Amino acid sequence: MDENSLNYSNKICDGIKFKAKKNKNFSTFLFFVVLFSTVISPVLILISENFWISKFSPAVLTACAALASYWIQLRKPHERWSLYRTAQRDIEFEIDQYTFKNGDYSSENPDKVLADRVSKRTLKLHYDWMPLVPKSEELQKLMNLNNEL
Repeated sequence: MDENSLNYSNKICDGIKFKAKKNKNFSTFLFFVVLFSTVISPVLILISENFWISKFSPAVLTACAALASYWIQLRKPHERWSLYRTAQRDIEFEIDQYTFKNGDYSSENPDKVLADRVSKRTLKLHYDWMPLVPKSEELQKLMNLNNEL
């Protein structure tokens, strides 16, 4: 494979940037669903006596708010966004240091230093990300709570 360390680092950085943006957008969307649903539901109940507006629509909105809240708590998209964005900034810093030959990058083999640091930061990101993945025990506990209701 003929890939230099700068291309490798930029590719890793772009992948992390994509994941950060995806999690930020999803977190924002879910927050909007919760906010919109909880604000609009009481209004719909008050403004009409029509079944579809005053009963059905608020019920659907409340269910959407509950599902969005559940997903936010389970998947933690905002925490993932923060984690990915921090890793992205760290790698961008390393790329800048490499580009301007600062610090350890003024040595004989800056390509090796960059590839090593980016690989280690990517591995650290993985280990930092793992606690955010829902564990099977947590999922089972949630399933048991749902069955009790």
